[in-house]
Amino acid sequence: MRVLLVAGLLLISISSLYAATDRVVCYFGSWATYRTGNGKFEVENIDPNLCTHIIYTFVGLDTKGNVKILDSWLDVSLNGYSRFVQLKQRNPKVKLFVAIGGWSEGSATYSTMANSDLLRAVFVESSVAFVKRYGFDGFDIDWEYPTLRGGAFEDRVGFIKLLRDLRARFDQEGLLLSIATAATEDYLRSAYNVPEINRYVHFVNLMAYDLHAYWDGQTGANAPLYANAWETGYTTSMLNVDDCVRAWLDGGLDPAKLNLGVPVFGHTFKLSSTSDTRVGAPTVGPGDAGPYTLEPGTLVCEKLKAGGYTTAFNEQQQVPYAYKGNQWISYDNAYSIALKVQYAKKMKLGGVMVWSIESDDAKGVCGEGAHPITSTVYREVFGSGGAPTTTTTTKPITTTTPARPIVTTTTTARPITTTAPIRQTTTTPRPAITTTTTPATTLVCPASGFLRDPTNCAQFYQCYPGLNAFNRSNIIIPDTVFCYFNNDATFRVGNGMVTVDDINPALCTHVVYNAITLTSTGTIQLLDSYTDVSQGSFQRLLALRQRYPGVVFMIGCGGEATSSKVLSKLMSSDVLRRQAITSIMNFLLNEYSFGGLDFNWQYPVLKGGNPEDRYNFVAFLKELSANLHMYGRVLSLTVAPTSDYFRSSYDVPSIAQYVDFLSIQAFDLHAFWSGRTGHQAPMHPRGDELTSYETEQNTDSIVSAWLSSGAPAAKLLLGVTANVNTIKLLSASDNGVGARTAGRGKGGPYTLTEGMLSYHELCEASAKGGWVTTLDRTQMAYYVTAGDQWMTYDDPRILEQKASYIVSRGLGGIAMFNAENDDVHNYCRGGSYPLLRSINQGLSRKIEGDDSLSTSATTPTTRVTTPTTRVTTPTTRVTTPTTRVTVPITTTKPPAPGVVVFPQYCPANGYYVDPSNCGVYYRCIPNGVENVRHAANYLADKSKSRRAECLPPEERTGVTKLSPSGCSLQLLDLAQASQRYSGSDSLLAPDRAAAGGAGGAWLSWPKDLHKPNFTNIVPTEGAQQRMHNFVNMQIEHEITAIEQRFARRKQRFRPARRSRPGVVVTVKVSLWRYSNPEQGTNQTQ
Repeated sequence: MRVLLVAGLLLISISSLYAATDRVVCYFGSWATYRTGNGKFEVENIDPNLCTHIIYTFVGLDTKGNVKILDSWLDVSLNGYSRFVQLKQRNPKVKLFVAIGGWSEGSATYSTMANSDLLRAVFVESSVAFVKRYGFDGFDIDWEYPTLRGGAFEDRVGFIKLLRDLRARFDQEGLLLSIATAATEDYLRSAYNVPEINRYVHFVNLMAYDLHAYWDGQTGANAPLYANAWETGYTTSMLNVDDCVRAWLDGGLDPAKLNLGVPVFGHTFKLSSTSDTRVGAPTVGPGDAGPYTLEPGTLVCEKLKAGGYTTAFNEQQQVPYAYKGNQWISYDNAYSIALKVQYAKKMKLGGVMVWSIESDDAKGVCGEGAHPITSTVYREVFGSGGAPTTTTTTKPITTTTPARPIVTTTTTARPITTTAPIRQTTTTPRPAITTTTTPATTLVCPASGFLRDPTNCAQFYQCYPGLNAFNRSNIIIPDTVFCYFNNDATFRVGNGMVTVDDINPALCTHVVYNAITLTSTGTIQLLDSYTDVSQGSFQRLLALRQRYPGVVFMIGCGGEATSSKVLSKLMSSDVLRRQAITSIMNFLLNEYSFGGLDFNWQYPVLKGGNPEDRYNFVAFLKELSANLHMYGRVLSLTVAPTSDYFRSSYDVPSIAQYVDFLSIQAFDLHAFWSGRTGHQAPMHPRGDELTSYETEQNTDSIVSAWLSSGAPAAKLLLGVTANVNTIKLLSASDNGVGARTAGRGKGGPYTLTEGMLSYHELCEASAKGGWVTTLDRTQMAYYVTAGDQWMTYDDPRILEQKASYIVSRGLGGIAMFNAENDDVHNYCRGGSYPLLRSINQGLSRKIEGDDSLSTSATTPTTRVTTPTTRVTTPTTRVTTPTTRVTVPITTTKPPAPGVVVFPQYCPANGYYVDPSNCGVYYRCIPNGVENVRHAANYLADKSKSRRAECLPPEERTGVTKLSPSGCSLQLLDLAQASQRYSGSDSLLAPDRAAAGGAGGAWLSWPKDLHKPNFTNIVPTEGAQQRMHNFVNMQIEHEITAIEQRFARRKQRFRPARRSRPGVVVTVKVSLWRYSNPEQGTNQTQ
């Protein structure tokens, strides 16, 4: 008995290894009946004994929510449905489905239906009636894709509602429900809520093919089982079967419900060069169409049988390919299909899906028997014919040339594309580097950042705390600030109205006014001709140029108001592209004389576009940039943030060659459509975000992805927004990050849009009280809760940190979108444009010509309500950083020797030049001096009663008085500083007694910091491990005035590197290594 029991358990354990895989789902494309010759395929050609489920494709959806027949002649008049259902006579066990949707159906109609309770109810009843009328067993939803291709943000939620309602009704009728889905992980973000899908469907058919095709611009496998060694980026690493399957399983799908889709078709490519036939070789478009499908996919075996093709097998990706002349084919054969089925069984998936059986060799003309691919799938799943081995199913062999290329060695190179980034020295010359020898000097640097030399305003240092290496680096302090304005606010009422006259160009280097679009014929269309022309907004905007000659005024083209379908059609035609460029140039040069163009296509390929958009867009930008740069105009591109768009929409290296700036819209990463609360623009991922998709939904990952994809750092602008995303909580008591939500939050009194507020509306409402503001220290983002409302936004303090962040990453600058939603008129008492000002503050950018406000602006701050992160919004005013760093001195007589007199108002944490002496540098520490990092600057008085104060008592929080005269500190001489630090463990650790307290403090940076006698401070052994890097940068600005209207059409000179039109910047960089006298090093670079 015991032996039998053990044997029984052993049998169960062995069978359980592969028992889960028991479905073979076969799609049937009914249109194959119209093909000719060997390609013709009728219902009667289906072998129902090779499939457990067969799906008839497709039916459609009308605008009233009803299922509609797409080909009544074939499906009804020729009895297509009834003949299909009769397959049960040949196999009573087979389950027969009908599928709705497909690529040609698009997404818009399905989106409307799914998000309407009425239309959704109509559709559910129509589906049940249709399935029962024609005798099907089940219904397959092939919506390509929720939220995309004309869909709406709500689709991700609407799709779940649709599946929920269908499943409830289908269970009543004993019907089956399945869906066909896109495969890659990026769709989980936009289209699919996997855990909810898992609840309602019987199974999911994963379309794990079309992962590479001609639209990539290089050869690649249609359905590779694994990634190539060089595919390590976020996007490229997901373009393989293994990553797709794991993404869905990690996303929450039961493996038993997942059917792995395998293709019975190939993709053809046209090679750029017949001598480069490897995987990843450059291509110039699709290859020749098949004789039956009449599209760039074909009955591959018949082509190969005709001869002349060299076949090869990619061992790493476990797929074959073939080439002949300039033709290259990616396909699957019986061997690679068998490997995929074995993989599905190893992963314990529910089954395998075949797309599609009419493309299989039903008549056996290729000599491998009828239905070779489908037969292999069935045999591998159920083992009726035994698994293929190398003795029964061999890899394809070379037919015309000796050795087949195998791309599996460790020396396989990353594919070389024709659009690789090219560093052009004619447009971006390398700064001249001079070797400078300096005396041995020991310096103590503050926290990471860029600091001006205390004795020379033209020199900068970069500090890297904790490092002992001295690296060469060419560093340019970024100061580019793009300000995007829409004229929507012109029509608002009351405090919400913002017009062109309210724009403050002093806060920007570039002002982008979004006002035009392109028509399908390539002509310019004004978005609001009444406001911009009749009411003179264009003229008033350009009149600001007279007051701010250093600011570039640009026009924005595109955006949400521009149809992706229209732009796709325009880009696909050489004639229309030229017409569009002619229209743009005429608008910029002759009609209004703007300084540049920002182009915003949302998005190539998607929302009604075509796969060719990815390359047609590059061609458009190439032609457009040549024309704009000829006349000294700027070209910027507004782009989506995450790397999933690199695959579909953006050929990043090619785009980067032609544009001056790429404005990354690194926000709206979470909103009401996510189903859970999340920050719209967090700096970092949460600790529980583990999938590659989740870990990319933050600023740092987005920037890294763009840089790794080939975008030059100097051209990247980090996009931020003055919008606030509002979300309605499912439960007011569950209001943390990740809480379940119930749709859009309330709109504001001025913007009047559900799901969003302007920053002005948020601060104005929060001032009334009752709102709780919380800082998420992990992700470095604020959110506000009020009842069942949850709001995510960028606070001025966060924006200042983001500005500092772009400096540390070496980016070109920052872009503020929807700047009209800032607190433009200072209604919240935080100063005009508090968000924009915080950006300028973070960049340490000097604001010139800013007469919009006095420097004593105040803003609300938050009140800490818990010891951790929870804070509440203010009820009192507390001063924030002044927006002008060159503030007046508070004394009217010269200071006494050795005494530094400080500005009246203490800015935010940062470094500022003495307004009367550029050789002295100040650091403000608003909340204490715990971050002080200068050995030579030390508080002279340890008394907690003597703290820096920059505000009247009624306007300060936790600030105590330093002296009656205001913010002043007595400088210690170097000897005193040396004594103070002689017993310290580290030069980075200030005296804790002096650092105690919550007050703000000004610390000065003396002139003689850089002098050799600074080495008199002898570091202790612990301090020796804290040597720091300093990179000296000497920047000489030669400013040459260029008359704005001088020979525009004949001008051919373009400055090598423009910070803005009319300014030529010459950069000289001196680098050296500072020595450590105790270690005897005195090397100079």
